Amino acid sequence: MSSSESGVGSIEGTKNCLIGYDWVYPNGSNPTGAWKFSSDGTFNSSTTMFGGMSTWGNWEVTSPGKVTITYTRTSEGTIPQGQTLRMSSCNSLKVGSTTYIKD
Repeated sequence: MSSSESGVGSIEGTKNCLIGYDWVYPNGSNPTGAWKFSSDGTFNSSTTMFGGMSTWGNWEVTSPGKVTITYTRTSEGTIPQGQTLRMSSCNSLKVGSTTYIKD
């Protein structure tokens, strides 16, 4: 596998880094937030902050290191606006100002 396929320097590499892992914050032993991305283009996330909330939706890698998400359902009933998540490396996923790591 070339370096372009194994890192976030390409769209395919970004997908490979993203799919099938548990992305957690602040760590895997006591996470307050988690994201999971599936190969079919869907995701789910959950947080224990603010009383807890789960979200579901669709994701697409729009450019290397950038993942655009669209929410389709939440446990709260309100649908937040979509957003762009950023990956500076294969082990770092930034959601807003919060950095998630692979568990």
